[in-house]
Amino acid sequence: MDINKLKLVKPTLELETAFLEMLAEFKSFNERPRPGIIRIETDYQTLITKLNNYSLGIRIEEKYVPNSTYVLLDHNTIIGTVNIRHYLNEYLFKYDGHIGGAIRPRQRNNGYGTIMLCLALDKARELDIEKALVTCNKGNLASEKIIIKNGGIFDSEEIEGNGNIVRRFWINLK
Repeated sequence: MDINKLKLVKPTLELETAFLEMLAEFKSFNERPRPGIIRIETDYQTLITKLNNYSLGIRIEEKYVPNSTYVLLDHNTIIGTVNIRHYLNEYLFKYDGHIGGAIRPRQRNNGYGTIMLCLALDKARELDIEKALVTCNKGNLASEKIIIKNGGIFDSEEIEGNGNIVRRFWINLK
């Protein structure tokens, strides 16, 4: 991994093959990719349009807020995806926070998650977010370490309706 070659970019039509390869890897591990929006479209071009609209606050479903989705790119390989919510509504404040994402299964434990969150925090600063809420499920020690490495300070735990415990961390961006 060459840290200087890693970058966060918005998905484009040119990245379709790399994107579909990443989705297939998640599927082969019987995992759902994050953010959820990237797995619900019927075709890639429709997905790109929807992601662009969401970043502009256009045609957002009621429970969501404007958000920007990026992929972590290493040359022409997509390593992971990250979603930055431009502000928090009540649900996001309790459970999902400003930033959520995932590293593809075969690329985990290589430091990519720490780098991806660091780059996502830079994007959050560009949105004038002063303090980012980042969450993970209790027991997800890898994600918790990534959050703490990026300055996360534990705040509290929330219990979702299904009993899942979410750990909440704040990261100062100013």
